[in-house]
Amino acid sequence: MTSSSSSAPAVEVRGLAKYYGETKALDGVDLTVREGSVRGVLGPNGAGKTTLIRILSTLIAPDAGNATVAGWDVARQPRQLRRAIGLTGQYASVDEFLSGYENLYLIGRLLDLSAKGAKSRAMSCWSASR
Repeated sequence: MTSSSSSAPAVEVRGLAKYYGETKALDGVDLTVREGSVRGVLGPNGAGKTTLIRILSTLIAPDAGNATVAGWDVARQPRQLRRAIGLTGQYASVDEFLSGYENLYLIGRLLDLSAKGAKSRAMSCWSASR
């Protein structure tokens, strides 16, 4: 699939699962979000909200199921998807629960640097600021 068409959902999730050892962070999530609509992801701590968003933004891979965002497959087309979306946390500048290095690394990955490239860039910026 290429970019999204007007009839395709903005987000389509089927059977999405993510496990951390014995812990089921997501276990068979299904979700459809129509283009032009707004949805919130609500739930108690540990419900899998952050895991879902990390998968949909290509920061982590699902263990099972599939998902598309803006017509791009999150597992097979992460580079194309990253060019089509923007992501910010609840605070627009930095995540206060991450270290400076971790925030720099996260932004590098969101800007399509490889894991190695983001690590190198974050380390050089972090070292220069100290």
